[in-house]
Order: sequence, then C-alpha cells, then structure tokens
Amino acid sequence: MEILTILLILTITTVSAVTIWLNLPGSFLMLLFIFIWAWIGGFVLISMNEILVILGIMVLLEILEYALAGFAARYSGAEKRSAFLAIIGGLLGTIILGSLFFILGAILGLFIGSYLGAYWGEKQAGKNIAVARKAALGALVGSLAAKVIKSSMTLIIGVWMIRELI
Repeated sequence: MEILTILLILTITTVSAVTIWLNLPGSFLMLLFIFIWAWIGGFVLISMNEILVILGIMVLLEILEYALAGFAARYSGAEKRSAFLAIIGGLLGTIILGSLFFILGAILGLFIGSYLGAYWGEKQAGKNIAVARKAALGALVGSLAAKVIKSSMTLIIGVWMIRELI
C-alpha cells in the first residue's frame, strides 16, 4: 500500500509541476491533493497548520510569478515604469494569448508580454535599443525564473510528503 501511495504522490507532483509550466493552477492542484490526503488520514501525517503554511507559500509564489519579471527588469537597469509595464505585460499577455491559444498561449503570453512591456517602457523613456533589449531580457528571465521556482517548490513539497509517509 505504501508503494502505491508513493506512486500517487509522484504522479500528482509531476502533474502539478507540468501544469505550472502550462500556466494552469498546478501549485493549487498540489495543495488540493495535500488537503484531501491529510483529511483522509485524519490530519495525522500533515496537520492543518502545515496545510496553511503551504497555502501561504502557494499564494506568495503566485504573486511572485508576475512580480519577478518586474524585479528582474529593474535589476537589469530598467526604469521603475518599465518594470511595472513588464508585470502588466505579463498579465495581459497571459490573458490575451491564453484566451486565443489556451495552454501554450498563456505561457507564451507571460513571456512575450513581460518582454514587450519592459521593452516598450524603456523605449518610451528614450533609451536606445540595446538598453531596452537588456531590460526586456531581464523581464523575460525573471518570468522564466518564477516558473522554475514554482515548479521546484512543488517538487520539494512532493518529496516532503514522501518523507512524511516513510
């Protein structure tokens, strides 16, 4: 029975990590699984406090996903306005391309929107093309880093669950 449970945890963890890259709520899918698993087990292996901590981490990671594009653009030398536009661009890109091309469009929208938001902000500020590209690339790297962090956190939680079981 323990092997089946480990396989289930590995499957849910993998599905959650993949859906994060598809701009679907993979981290909250993992949270739902954790809650159901804890509830079935009478909150013995995982307490309600631990679930609330994981919920807080997941909410923080959702905010970080969009904010990191702005932070990275700012780190790359972008104006504050350009960093803000990178965040707005990521949100708009996700919504627009996500509604046109569902899954793939959402992830591309995040990356393209972040890039274009920072680039446009720098060009509006009178910066040359090289500076605007550097800021836009920073926003793109920030969006990519956020996806890596979110999927890594899902994997870490999956490993933690297996450790709790064993």
